Amino acid sequence: MSVQAVDGSSNVRSTPVTRDPAAEVVGRATDPRTGQVDTQRIAHWVVEARQSDPQGAEAAHAAIERQLLDSGRLVELGHYHQDVQQAARESLVPDAVPGGLWGAGQGMVQQGGQLLRDNPILVKQWEPTTSAWTGKGGFTRGLTELLNAGGIQIAPTVNAPPPGSLGRTSGVPSAVANNTNGALARDAIADRWRAAGAQVATEVPVQGGARVVDVVAQPPATDPRMQQRIEIESKVGRTGLDSGIRGQVANDVAALEANRGMRGAGQLLENVGKVARPVGVVLDAISLTQAYQADGNRIGENTGRTASGIAGGALGGWGGAAAGAAIGTAIFPGVGTVVGGVIGGIAGAFGGDAAGRGIFDTVKGWF
Repeated sequence: MSVQAVDGSSNVRSTPVTRDPAAEVVGRATDPRTGQVDTQRIAHWVVEARQSDPQGAEAAHAAIERQLLDSGRLVELGHYHQDVQQAARESLVPDAVPGGLWGAGQGMVQQGGQLLRDNPILVKQWEPTTSAWTGKGGFTRGLTELLNAGGIQIAPTVNAPPPGSLGRTSGVPSAVANNTNGALARDAIADRWRAAGAQVATEVPVQGGARVVDVVAQPPATDPRMQQRIEIESKVGRTGLDSGIRGQVANDVAALEANRGMRGAGQLLENVGKVARPVGVVLDAISLTQAYQADGNRIGENTGRTASGIAGGALGGWGGAAAGAAIGTAIFPGVGTVVGGVIGGIAGAFGGDAAGRGIFDTVKGWF
């Protein structure tokens, strides 16, 4: 490996060193007057070289260790090891990362979880019942294919007419019988779900009133983020395709797509927050360590400013994620929620970091 790849010299970059490059690197970092080796300088060269040539940098690192050992510089070798570790830690902290990033991550996790709780897993199901008036029930092949293509579930069996259903011999007009039989079929489905322990409601307006769902059932869930909402369309008699039925199917398909988008946004926001949270903790720990060392291994001004920035960034990031997610949802539910939550969290962390450091400087000026 060339010396230039390690020490960053630009004036001889095109000339590879073929003779003991490690010795020359150590020589470049040695004070000719005192013979003292600047191990911090060498450590930074090696860590910087890792960004463009990791394998070459590792080879150079091993060669430098051997050079220091072979030349009897055991004290410098120990310092070199410590300096490499410190340089590596410093390289992990980007220049433009606010303190308290974990707070933004926590806010994203909470907003993502809330989005999942507010938007239960939507299941659309159509359920046929045999008509006591016509003796027929079920869906035509065309309707079945349309429902399947839209991701709408179909009950596996056709229900029998529930008790009290009206037939042709009942002596009532067919319109009255149809309404009565429809209500009985709906209530029979609702009662079945209640018996299974679900929360049930009937005749529920959805999609701004564009659709009225016959039965809504929410079975018990141990994790509220994984709650199901089963919206059931009850159909009595043989049902085929007409313009009204096609409109109902289209509304149900649109509702499923919207639900998938919102839940996908919630899961993504949660996942981004779960990544940012531990990364933020690590970066904050590194920042505090560096500030502590800059204060001479004691708690001083640098440590106080950094800690204040972290605290302010955490609060700002947490609140920013919540506000950003809310604004993004109002503009473009789903995608806007994620973008708003992430941008709001990061922006809030930056603002909170700056505010926290500013408060520290203000308070410090009082004494």
